[in-house]
Order: sequence, then structure tokens, then C-alpha cells
Amino acid sequence: MKNGMMRDGRGHGPGWGWLGVIAAALIAAVMVVGCPPVTPEPDPEPDPRIGPAAAPGLFMEIKDVEVPNDRRPEVTFTIKDRGGNHVPVKELTRLRFALSYLDEAPRGGGATRLISYHPDEREQNGVEYLAASSDRARLDGVTQDADGVMRYKFDTVLPADFDGAATHQLHTEAIRDNPVDGKTYNGDAWYRFRPAGLAVTETREVVSTEACNQCHSRVEGHTRIDVHRQTRTQDENWVQGCMVCHNTPDTSGPFGEPLDFAALIHKIHRGMDLPSAEQEEPFRTSRNEFAYSKFPQDIRNCQVCHTEDAPDHRAYLENPTMAGCASCHDRAWFGHPDDVPEGYEMHVGGQQVADNLCAQCHTPTAPGSSPIMEAHLRPTESPAAPGLAFGIIETRVLPEPGTGGVLQITFEAWDKDGFLYTDLSEINNVAAAFAYPVPEFEAVVREAIVGFGGPVGALEANADGSFTYTFHESLPDLPGETFAVAMDGRLSFNYRGESHTEGTATNAYALFTADGAKPQPRRAIVEEESCNQCHSEIRFHGEMRVGVDYCLMCHNPNATDVNQRPDEALPPETINFKDLIHKIHRGEDLAGEFTVYGFGQTPHDFTEVRFPGRLEDCQMCHGDHTEQLPVSPDALSTRITFEGEIIRDVLPERAACNSCHDGLMPNIHAIAATEDGVETCATCHGPGRAASVHNVHRLGP
Repeated sequence: MKNGMMRDGRGHGPGWGWLGVIAAALIAAVMVVGCPPVTPEPDPEPDPRIGPAAAPGLFMEIKDVEVPNDRRPEVTFTIKDRGGNHVPVKELTRLRFALSYLDEAPRGGGATRLISYHPDEREQNGVEYLAASSDRARLDGVTQDADGVMRYKFDTVLPADFDGAATHQLHTEAIRDNPVDGKTYNGDAWYRFRPAGLAVTETREVVSTEACNQCHSRVEGHTRIDVHRQTRTQDENWVQGCMVCHNTPDTSGPFGEPLDFAALIHKIHRGMDLPSAEQEEPFRTSRNEFAYSKFPQDIRNCQVCHTEDAPDHRAYLENPTMAGCASCHDRAWFGHPDDVPEGYEMHVGGQQVADNLCAQCHTPTAPGSSPIMEAHLRPTESPAAPGLAFGIIETRVLPEPGTGGVLQITFEAWDKDGFLYTDLSEINNVAAAFAYPVPEFEAVVREAIVGFGGPVGALEANADGSFTYTFHESLPDLPGETFAVAMDGRLSFNYRGESHTEGTATNAYALFTADGAKPQPRRAIVEEESCNQCHSEIRFHGEMRVGVDYCLMCHNPNATDVNQRPDEALPPETINFKDLIHKIHRGEDLAGEFTVYGFGQTPHDFTEVRFPGRLEDCQMCHGDHTEQLPVSPDALSTRITFEGEIIRDVLPERAACNSCHDGLMPNIHAIAATEDGVETCATCHGPGRAASVHNVHRLGP
């Protein structure tokens, strides 16, 4: 039997591993106190009175904006807590307002854009730049009426020739220190209007908030993104608030970085794959360096952000600009050919002095000398990609004395047009794997059918175009237990003069038993649709293996990287799916180091990963609150075995929690809450408890 152990009624040791003697000494000094089953009190009823707030939270609403004769805008707004009480001004520690107007698109080509009324000339280390900013009045500009309504008077005076008929966009953000609970709450809001009192008809909405929320956390109706003190955004379309400051094309930071929204977002998302970053000049701002920032799917998939729910989502196709394109292709030179800087490449279309010619060559699709859609087309989406998919038609277990039998599968392989591959030699690699037992896999056997020395077992081509493969490895004798089987593969094709690889679109995942009993599905912990919101699809290992259900077969509680880890880096590390995914997504926020070795002894250091959402937002991945305690009784410990010895055996609840909370004290806390191999975590962290997983990770306002 390969790679794993049978279910053996494990005796769960403490699994202290690296904690060693220091952990034992500290645990001896720890007194474990049981937590009473406390149910959090409900929020108080709304109280219209002004005064000390009775509830947490910060909710802003802009009621109206006027521009009086002095051209200093006046804003009427409210700030309330979660209970509906008006928050008094004295509890605000920060209040900022910013205002922009929508400029007309230049004649002959180009895009409309918002222009800020508050460009701020600054200097840092001898570098002069024009920063995105806000009105200077801040808290000095606010007053509060007896009924709790607030009013803000701008310090900024609008130009005498400002266009009152133009669309104007206002953004405000506030920070509140609540004296009742001692916590700080952030919030913001935006508002669109025309000073002349006309209805708003012209807007700029190239991307939608919902598109951003695919990767950036959204909980209880609120978007959260870790910028500007982790400001919580209430509005359904918070992107419009960002654009009020991040707009004017000339705005930049102290390192010369562009701060207009399109350029900034493009550069952040391409990150380490920017041509400039490949030349060891990563994009940075005054807040962050994005040398390790990487989009979690193919960066050419522009439609991930430019979705159809944004009214102007085709702007990048129909109104291309030099600034927009150069924010990703940041070593393209549009100036004079004699002035090309070192490391840059001259624009193929020659020198450009304005955006009005861009759309002549860069049409959305053909015809056109360089259509945008075709330029960003992923090779696997091109007509040259043949397509590959597998389907298992039947599973059979052939009897074999002394074992659970031999698995035989009949399968089909077809291309993107639905035609069968009747000759598997057209495919570079084909393999099949079975894992057992459900509901928690402990071992997997994978055999090559084509490529990598296959077929390991017996392969037969059938007259109807299907194939039958009989595994070489026998099944273990597990009466009544459920097994899983899946397939993987890939093929090569040429596109634009280069060779590309395409993996299978399906993994043909199927469940079976050796004795004819009804198969039982594995417990569902994460939803693949959730993974695909950020990753487009879960596909790894040379494009061959796809789907979470296949991942779980190999990345089981007994799996480690021992076969790839070099001798000098031993002992091995777990690659159990639960531990692996938690640690990868926590990445740079881990307390300790986490490196896993892959094919060819390649080290993968995941402590450089930046999660785009809020790590407390477990529901981004988990479905139906499967992150809650206690965990399923089917869950097994994470076990690391080396040279025949169990060197680490981590109980399932600790494995889940401490793979994110990996510091010394959280590990000690989890071990101290274990009695005779039984975890008591749910006593304090179970549903209805004061320290429940829900309460601890809550992102409510």
C-alpha cells in the first residue's frame, strides 16, 4: 500500500513537536479556566437622543450637498451607531471630505475621468509630487444640530468657473472612538450630485464593487479592504468613493508612483509580474511595496474586474489610453524613439502624443492591427487550444485474494467540441488515482496511464471509443468503506508560435465501494465556487489536476513533502489540505516560517503571500459555517511521519486553528485545552459561547 496508513483508532499524543521542553514548562504554569456558556446580549433598541452612544458601530449617510455663493460646499449628513443613535461630534477622532467633478472625454478619443478639487503639492526627500488629498477643514468644519444632524463646511473654495452642470462626487470618511466599549470604528460614504440641481446623467463606472468583493471581504453588507486604517465601507458601490481621491492623472506619491485609480489598481494587481518588477524595480507606494503581490489567476483575464454589472465596463476596450495600458505594460515607451530609457521598449506603433489614436489600432476585437481582446486572450481560450476532459463511465472492483480487490475503470476523453480522443497518444499525460476511506482520506494511490512511464496497470482501447484501465495497485480490504477515484491529464498545443499546456477541464471524480454498498460522500468543508471567485479555477501541478475534491484525495492528513524535501531541509512538512490552505492564505501574517517543497525539490515559501480579504472572514472559503466548533468527529489529526516514526500528531481542532494562529501561546493554549486526547475547544469557542468562533472572527460594524 502506498503513501499512507489505515485508520487504526489513533492514540492522539500531544504533538508538541517544535514546542518541546519550553512548551511543557509553560503549560505547567498555565491554569485552564472553563468558560461559562455566555450568549452575547442583543443590540439595544434605537435611541433617537443625542448623547453618549449606547451601541457600537459607525454608519454615515449624506443627506444633501449645496454650493452657496461663497463656493465653499456645505454637506448635510448623519453618523449613527448600530442602535440608531446619533453619534456626538466629540466621539469623532477623524473626519475627512473630498470632492471631485467629472470631466468630459477629450475629443477624438480617450476617457472621461474624475478631477479632484484638492491636489496637494508636497515634497519628500527632495522629491516634489502632487498627492491625492482632501479638504483641510476636517473636524473644524463640522457642527451638529440639536436633532443630531451634522453639517460640514468646506475650506476649499471652488473655482469661479466651476461647472455646476457637471457631475460631482463627494466622499467622506470618519473614525469614532466609542467610550462605552473602548473600541474604534471606521466608516465612510459617498454621494453624487450636480450643483446646479439637475439630475445626474453622466457617470464613470468602469468597475463595480461586486467585482472587487469577489476577492476582497464583504460581510454583513459591508466591504472591508485593508487600506487607510482598514476603513469599513458601508456603501454597495464603495469603489466610487475611492475614485474621488484617486483620480487626477497627475497625482503621484513620493516615489513617483501613479495614484489615479486605474494605474494604481493595475500595478498593485500585477505586482511581482510587472515588467518593472522583473527588472528588480517593484512598484511601491508610501504605504507598501508590491514586490510579492500576485494576482491569484491569469492577469490577462480582464473581465474578472471589468464585469458587465459596471455600466462603463467596456471603457478599457473602447477608449484605451496610454496611462491605462502602461500601468500594466510599464516598460512600454510612447515618447520619441531617440529617448527610450534603458530597460524600456519602444511602442510598436511609434511615438504617441495623445490618446486619440489608440483606438484606431487597439480595437476591442478584430479587425484592427492589435485588438485588445485578442492581445489579452489566454492561450487555453484560443481557437488553437484543443480542449481535454475526462469522464468515468463505470467503476468495477475485480476480486483478488487477500485484498479488497482491484479497481478497474472505463473512461472517455474528449476535446472541447465533444469529439472523443480514440488514441490516447494524442494526450501528453493521463493518470488516475484512488483514495480512501471516506469521509476522511488517509491514503492515495496514483498511477500513470500515459506519460511518466505509464501505463502502470493494464490499458485497453474499446470499440466504442472508451478505454478501460485496470490498476496495478490493489485496494485494501475495507468492507463498507467508500473510495474515491479521479483522473488528471494535460496536452500541448502551439499558439502564436509558442508551445502551451492545457490541463483537463474535468477530473471525473467518482465514489465507489468494493462490496457494492452505497457510497457515502466526503464531508463538505469548503465550497469550490468560493475558491473560484479569486482563482477562476483550482488547478495545480502542471495544469493537470483540477478541483478541490481531487486536492483532498492527495492532500490528506498523512501527506507530507518528504519525497521532494532535500536532506538538509528535513524533517518533512505537512501538506494536509486544511493546514496547507490556512497557512498559504495567512502567508505573511504567520508568526513562523512555512516552506513546502514541490516537484524537483523546489521550495515554496508561503510567508510572502498577501491575502486580499480579511483573514477573519472565514465565510470567504467555508460554506454553511463549517469553520465552527466542534469539528466533525470524522476529522483526523494531522500526522507527520519520518523514517517510520510519528514525529508530530496534531489533533484536528488544533490543526485547524493553529495553522492560522501559529504562534507559541496559541499552540500552548490549544494543548492545554486537551485532556487525554480529547479536545475541549468547544467549551469556550463553540456556538453560543462568549469566545465562539463566530464572535472572535466577527467583522460586524
